Amino acid sequence: MAAYVEDTIAAIATGSSRGAISILRVSGRGAREVAQAVLRSPAGKPLELVAADSHRARRARLVRPHDGSAIDDVLVIPMHAPRSYSGEDTVEIHCHGGAVISDLALRAVLSAGGRSARPGEFTERAYLNGRLDLCQAEAVADMIAANSEAALEAARRQLDGELSEHVLSGRDTLLDLRALVEAHLDFPEDDLPAGAAQEISSGIGEVRATLVALASTFARGRLVRDGVRVVLVGKPNVGKSSLLNALLGRDRALVSAQAGTTRDYLEEPLSVGSFQVLLCDTAGIREAGDGVERAGVERSVQRLAEADVVVFVVDGSEALDETDQALYARIPKRPLVGVRNKSDLPAAWRDGPEAFEGLRFLAVSATRAAGLPEVERAIEAAIPADEAPTDGLLVTNARHHEGLQRSAASLERAAQLLRRSGELELVAAELQQACHALDELVGRSDVEDVLDRIFSRFCVGK
Repeated sequence: MAAYVEDTIAAIATGSSRGAISILRVSGRGAREVAQAVLRSPAGKPLELVAADSHRARRARLVRPHDGSAIDDVLVIPMHAPRSYSGEDTVEIHCHGGAVISDLALRAVLSAGGRSARPGEFTERAYLNGRLDLCQAEAVADMIAANSEAALEAARRQLDGELSEHVLSGRDTLLDLRALVEAHLDFPEDDLPAGAAQEISSGIGEVRATLVALASTFARGRLVRDGVRVVLVGKPNVGKSSLLNALLGRDRALVSAQAGTTRDYLEEPLSVGSFQVLLCDTAGIREAGDGVERAGVERSVQRLAEADVVVFVVDGSEALDETDQALYARIPKRPLVGVRNKSDLPAAWRDGPEAFEGLRFLAVSATRAAGLPEVERAIEAAIPADEAPTDGLLVTNARHHEGLQRSAASLERAAQLLRRSGELELVAAELQQACHALDELVGRSDVEDVLDRIFSRFCVGK
């Protein structure tokens, strides 16, 4: 990570798309002086920002610093440190939207002494200035990238500090326990009193239980953050492509009565309940003839292995056969939804054979869009539930999950050492490792090696 210096950075915070308003953010020790150099009052006089009231909007004219020629009429909001997003002196310049105006505004500020901000640098400075911890900083990027209500809610709760509160509470308890252990290290000739041993053991168990409960939410949290991969599988000509089109509400896949016309998989996003789903239509899995179809079947098998939820589609108008049963046997252990398609035709069967292990099939007519709400509800119900006692708080980030697991593992070793041998030096060392893992999680220890990777995911201007 580049060394933190209090130079003045600038970027367009509203992105490059066309809009009514574009916001230019300027931050750093010299933010007010730099902005002042490119701003004039509506009457054309110099605009005083250094002594201006914080968080009070003012009308101004944005000008080129080298000749004073006008660029735009703008709204200016100075924000004095530490009462700003980054914790530094900040000035926001609200100009008219559009790529040309935004570019001219940014170039004017850069020519007046600003520097182009790196991706995520405003949030990085907010972290370095103590406005956010590392978990909260990562939540900012997650909120921007959220593609569903569930993902947005998970990120918002993390930004509010709920995960950090659990982590820091556990950390404080571990520091107290470690102090208790090390106090007894000064008297190695004395055995650890039973009451103290019980207090340490109980404290370790309570913190570990909290960390394990949080870590267990990652199975669902990952799907909330990244989306749920739902794969449609079935033999050729059972109507998988028709079902894809029906669920999407548009003709995305080509449909033909000829079997085997889907030669490759298709993936399309779909909102199911509060989740974002990546719906995948696959080539019918069978013993393929030509090389192109065989390659399509191989890709279908690969998508099937990567699925979070599998929708097994069969033809309700024809008798189930060995191909259906063989395909069912190839489905990996995943949450499974059964669909008996073509319910608008005379039914050849009602219940699946014993080979399907009692799988319930939903009656659907993809061509008539019948039974689709039931399919969507079944997909949502198949998504792993959060059964941990965390009041709905989800761990959505792999880095957080790994940190929680490392800390819990150190606490498990500490508990075993305490029970087995009572070697307090080793118990203290494991408690130190557990604390260090939690410190890394919220960014309280030396984590420079991960900061670049975290903030490089952000957009410029945030």
